[in-house]
Amino acid sequence: MLPISQDVLRGLMAKGDSADPELLALLQELAPSATSDFVLPRYHLYEVYKNRLGLNYDPTAQELIALDITAEYYEGMIQTVKAMAASSLANTRLLKIKCLEADCALFVEENLKEVLGIIYFRPESEAE
Repeated sequence: MLPISQDVLRGLMAKGDSADPELLALLQELAPSATSDFVLPRYHLYEVYKNRLGLNYDPTAQELIALDITAEYYEGMIQTVKAMAASSLANTRLLKIKCLEADCALFVEENLKEVLGIIYFRPESEAE
């Protein structure tokens, strides 16, 4: 499949349905062309990305808060980490796909039946 625009994924994610049939059908098409495709325990991926953001749990607000977002912050990362924290999945599949603007990392259920989140990377021309 040819690369798609990140905006297509943003539009589908904006619907707020992690099991949206249109989104899941698109994932089925994109998965075979992923540049990275692996499954890890959800908690492991959650810890890796939580640490990258400097996130901590705020018991007062009962949510994750970002303490120190650095230049390595990418659109969708906080939402993805929060979705991983709230998920009951044992494992998470990470798919890295090429889009027209830049790559995206999709965090999904192993069998592509639910999308936890998408991290949108900036085009190299905009990256620091």
